[in-house]
Amino acid sequence: MIKKRWSVAIALVIGVLASSFFFRSSVTQSTSTAATPTTGAAPWFAPYAYTGLAMPSFPSRHVVLSFITGNGCTPTWNGTPLASATTVNTRITQAQAIGDEVIASFGGESGPDLAVSCTNPTQLAASYQTVISRYGLKTIDLDVESAALDPTAGARRAQAIATVQKATHVAVWLTLAVAPTGLLPNSLAVVKQMMAAGVTVSGVNVMAFDYGPLAAGQTELSVSESAVSDTESQIAPLGLSWSELGATIMVGNTDTTGQQWSLAAAQSFWSFAYGHRLGRLSEWSLNRDQQCSGTQPQPSNSCSGVTQQAEQFSHILGNN
Repeated sequence: MIKKRWSVAIALVIGVLASSFFFRSSVTQSTSTAATPTTGAAPWFAPYAYTGLAMPSFPSRHVVLSFITGNGCTPTWNGTPLASATTVNTRITQAQAIGDEVIASFGGESGPDLAVSCTNPTQLAASYQTVISRYGLKTIDLDVESAALDPTAGARRAQAIATVQKATHVAVWLTLAVAPTGLLPNSLAVVKQMMAAGVTVSGVNVMAFDYGPLAAGQTELSVSESAVSDTESQIAPLGLSWSELGATIMVGNTDTTGQQWSLAAAQSFWSFAYGHRLGRLSEWSLNRDQQCSGTQPQPSNSCSGVTQQAEQFSHILGNN
């Protein structure tokens, strides 16, 4: 909501309370505003909200809006020009007005990723700069999947981000798919490419779901704990630690039939994250963090497929 300036003290109180009611549930919220937590702190919680659907409420002090995609070298919100994304723009303004941090996620599985659609490194840098400047971003999330894993696109991305970061000091998180044994070679290569280009990587966020068939006795929770631990071993030689590692779960039913993140598993994963001083936790997505109404095909983009209260995964992962 837009925070207004009031000349009378009681009006200010009413305005703030009304704004808080609109954006937050009745559960007490986290008050952390740091983009990256200090070592020993609870994980920084930054859930994803998909802008291609009806925008959900933002129950945390940080939200990752997805996705910025490319129309050539023109950045868009999932194909919609930035200037035409009225609802998204309004919600960003409202969130920032009350001190919340909005993070833009670039790329995603469907794309097209800007680094793929825009083949001129100079113009690519200008495209990233356009988004960062328009929304006053302090942190960006690069979700590198599918065609965006191409090494040539990766080199352009790394060069462009290095240029932009030098000018803006924006924090950069890399979101990558993960296997039970950690990052696959092409995902690890993305991290190395960025660092070789001079980018300061704030953290590596792994997508802890969609593993494919699991072995007997394995669960979404156990495999994810192994995946995160093995990723830490991979990034440690690059100078990154647990505090610069994050994990995103797909709440409820995942894209893999029979695999599910339950509420209990999410709670256990938070405990794992806290115990290892993991830097970040996220969920895909706030749009799905609610119980389905009636029978819906699974997985659904608008509900989790499990019995839950609205935003219950968010409150578990955000520890509030």
